[in-house]
Amino acid sequence: MTKGFSLLELTVALAIAALVLVMVVPSSSRRYGAVELQGSARDVAAALRLTRSRAITANREAEFALDVAKAVYRPAGAGAPVSLPRGVRVALFTADDELLSGTAGAIRFFPDGSSSGGGVALSRDGVRYDVLVDWLTGGVSVHERP
Repeated sequence: MTKGFSLLELTVALAIAALVLVMVVPSSSRRYGAVELQGSARDVAAALRLTRSRAITANREAEFALDVAKAVYRPAGAGAPVSLPRGVRVALFTADDELLSGTAGAIRFFPDGSSSGGGVALSRDGVRYDVLVDWLTGGVSVHERP
């Protein structure tokens, strides 16, 4: 008798490997989506902080603009808008005076560092991050929501 594996043994081994792969790939893609969402929240926070810094250094108002329908934002002084990843739902919370259209608005920063206040919510697959701007200090913080 020859030594080796039978066709049945190879088929069973391949089926087990395929089953393991099917179980691992979706969980890793969900993890990647959560990491990508967290990175996007940090990028939005950095853009808000940059806008605040520009208002202070230029000694004039600066605005961070966001279009929720297009899922793009533009910090003060930026040439082109920045797109958020596909599948990310975005919401803007700002003062009524800062609404630019039905789907776009802004968070304004003043030369003293304060702001109009508000926030940006980013969510996907049951995970949500809120990027909040304190109106008094203009401080930006990121919070994960369950």
